[in-house]
Amino acid sequence: MTASALPLAPSHSRRIVQLDGLRAIAVLAVFAQHALKAPLWMGVDLFFVLSGFLITGILLERKSRQQSYFGYFYARRARRILPPYLLLMAVSSILFGLGWAQHWQWYAFFATNIGDALNQSGHDSLNVLWSLAVEEQFYIFWPFVILLVPERVLGYVAAALILLVPVLRALATPWFDSFWPIYYLTPFRMDLLAAGALLAVAVRRDRDALEPFKGVAVLGCFAALAVLAWLHLHYPRFRAANTPLSNAGLYSVSLVLCTSVVVIALQSKGIVKRLLCNPVLVYIGTISYTVYLIHLSVLYVLWPLHLNRYVTAALALAITLAYASITWFAFEKRLIFGSGGKAQAPAPGAGVTWAAPQAPATGRTGPASQTPRSRA
Repeated sequence: MTASALPLAPSHSRRIVQLDGLRAIAVLAVFAQHALKAPLWMGVDLFFVLSGFLITGILLERKSRQQSYFGYFYARRARRILPPYLLLMAVSSILFGLGWAQHWQWYAFFATNIGDALNQSGHDSLNVLWSLAVEEQFYIFWPFVILLVPERVLGYVAAALILLVPVLRALATPWFDSFWPIYYLTPFRMDLLAAGALLAVAVRRDRDALEPFKGVAVLGCFAALAVLAWLHLHYPRFRAANTPLSNAGLYSVSLVLCTSVVVIALQSKGIVKRLLCNPVLVYIGTISYTVYLIHLSVLYVLWPLHLNRYVTAALALAITLAYASITWFAFEKRLIFGSGGKAQAPAPGAGVTWAAPQAPATGRTGPASQTPRSRA
């Protein structure tokens, strides 16, 4: 891993801006799936890999510094997640009614993925919340795993999850009448989060750890895209087949794609890095959380107008970006960075920094101690 790929500074921290661009690509893929029926459901999977990478890096750093751990983490998560979420619920109630209140427990306790798996949910525009529920459930138990498991063992734990979760999906397939519970429920999506965690552990141990795998990542990316494209063209119902093969294999192909893309982004330079660092993409990545939350509600408002599909998509994107920009500058940015507008402490969301942490108890310092941190 070159210095140009991951800029390091001994006296201060700097963001890995290309991950902002990657978040923008992920959220735009989700938008295109809903607005244009494009087969880009893998955008959510990319978010999961990024979350595993960011959260694991942040928690490992807090643990090594012996600083506030749970309080810091959950306070930052609450400030980042709750205000846009509560605003979405208010907007949805105004636009589509209070149908969600019949199943309030799923929305109150970030368990809408369970509600969706049980067909107990509110208006369809709130279906996007299933992935937020997966993330929140990950936030509940993963900090305990990192706190209790020695760092040298954590990589093996993540690797074991990557290998075992597809087997779990295959074994659990007969339990369900459709593929949706496999898609929605956290235990069946943990391999994606674990893949991100494994990258974070590897880079923390050695900032050059991913350098030898850049070529493999490029090959993995193209191979996974080819498999997904072939399945879409020749077996368009493969994902909905709800067979052990489809449930175990398809999401593992997506894991290869998304993990490869993250590795490429971390190693990027030249035209790839310039693309991911494009100011427009970086800005969309910065506001991607609220873009994700609101975009489906906007589409449900516009669809009854029966406009041309592409006109609807363009209008929905413009409204979504305007809404997310307003909320970002109105309160999200201040909640994250404080009234001064500068980051007081990093947390996962819109970008990543590499920082030189304080020396842990072992006295170990240097590149191997570098930890990925996010700023939102």
